[in-house]
Amino acid sequence: MKAPVGLSVGATNVTAVAVGRTSVTRPAQVGASGREVTDFVDRLGDPVGILAPDGSSHRPEALLAEALRTMLHSVGGAAQLAVTHPVHWRPVAIDALRAALATVPELADAALVDDAWAAATALADDPGLPARGAILVCDFGGSGTSITFVDAANGYRPVGPTVRHLELSGALIDQALLRRVLADLPGAVTNADGTSALGSLSRLRDQCRAAKERLSDVVATALVVDLPNHRTEVRLTRDEVDAQLRAPLAEFVVVLQDAMHRNGIRSGDLAAVASVGGGARIPVITTTLSEHLGVPVVTQAFPGLSAAIGGGLLAAARADDGVTALAPVASLVEAPAPAPGPPQLAWSQDTGAIAEPAPWSGPADDPRPELRFSDGDDPESLPAVPVPWYRRPQVVLRLGAAVVLTAAVAAAILVLRADETPSPSINSTVTTTTDTPVTSEPPSPVQPPASQAPAPTRTRTVAPPPPVAQAPPPATATELPPASEPPPPTTPPPPPTTPAPPPETTPPLIPTIPTIPPIPTIPGLPPFLPQPGQLVTP
Repeated sequence: MKAPVGLSVGATNVTAVAVGRTSVTRPAQVGASGREVTDFVDRLGDPVGILAPDGSSHRPEALLAEALRTMLHSVGGAAQLAVTHPVHWRPVAIDALRAALATVPELADAALVDDAWAAATALADDPGLPARGAILVCDFGGSGTSITFVDAANGYRPVGPTVRHLELSGALIDQALLRRVLADLPGAVTNADGTSALGSLSRLRDQCRAAKERLSDVVATALVVDLPNHRTEVRLTRDEVDAQLRAPLAEFVVVLQDAMHRNGIRSGDLAAVASVGGGARIPVITTTLSEHLGVPVVTQAFPGLSAAIGGGLLAAARADDGVTALAPVASLVEAPAPAPGPPQLAWSQDTGAIAEPAPWSGPADDPRPELRFSDGDDPESLPAVPVPWYRRPQVVLRLGAAVVLTAAVAAAILVLRADETPSPSINSTVTTTTDTPVTSEPPSPVQPPASQAPAPTRTRTVAPPPPVAQAPPPATATELPPASEPPPPTTPPPPPTTPAPPPETTPPLIPTIPTIPPIPTIPGLPPFLPQPGQLVTP
């Protein structure tokens, strides 16, 4: 009888575990020896194919599906199957793997789950995890370390996103050990760029990986260094490995604390640490986690198999859930009828025990109900909505009339002000000169000598309209004496009603007044007024 099988996909290895029976771990590669195709796991979902040594191109997901099919046959097939993938994979890579599995008949029915959930399930089964609280799952893989928090009360399902830390990985540890070994062999590699040297260095790196794995169980080991023109044996200790891991582990602890803070998990909320992956076997990693977190660090004897073991357990649980889902239906069918009491009758025959239903007082039912509008849609039933005051016609008319009346009043005021303003052509101010006085009778002009005549002085006499209408008494011409000695008046002074203002010493510059239209003759006055600068002749 076949057992449940879990297939685990890692960055560097592919693992198959038949639960309770056997396990197989192989590098993630496809092809015969010497013509292997590798490095396809991290390229899932990439539309660009991978070239094989024979020149053929293959999709990465197709290569992975073929590797999984080979691993399934190595354990003899499966009754139930589950495939685990890295929890940090993108959705496009997961979809590509699911589509590739559907094309392989042996893998078409496989359940696809993440490795964090599967690993926590395996540790919960053996040796055991707390049933409540947050569990920290640290997967120390070949290409990096994944940090995932799972909820123990929810079947160890992941909570929040996974944090991927690339500075702590199996490949980097192997590279550090390789540099450490080469540092003790100065001059061993004379031509590092040569083809033979590259092959030797690749084999030496594999030796360092094997030594690292052995140092998880022992405190010292030796590895053979086989380089061109140089062959020797080098001894490595666990302390040297710990020294290479001290700085990466310190950085990892900082990243771990930040991940807890971002997920809102305090130190008191953390129940345990589940350490899985190939790097979980290194003792210094376990002690560092325990010292900084202060919680139990749970791992298995072979933590690299935890994801595959958990996948097999989930596949078996999936099959058990399918069987138990049908159990309630079978129990209902096989349940016997109760013995006491009279036999039950059909509802159409047992009418005496059923009370007559009350008559329906509502409207008759119709398969196609009548559509009726509510009373609120009737305009007559709606309450009268008060019209705003600014929309009433009376108010609008009144406002319009007020605007028109205001405009008319403003126009009238402007017209009246314009009428009251004196016109520049008809001015009540008459400007005369003292050298040409105006009298009621034309006097004979007296021209003083040019040497004694002072500069003509312009004076301004304001004659109000009422005094102009009265006839002034006749006046005689007066001779303009010199400015130094005023002559005695030869005629009586003018009446007090029209006194002449004193001459201005500094007259302003007055522009020439335009010609005044003819003025009607007034009794007692000459028929016309002289223009400015015009002499009056008798």
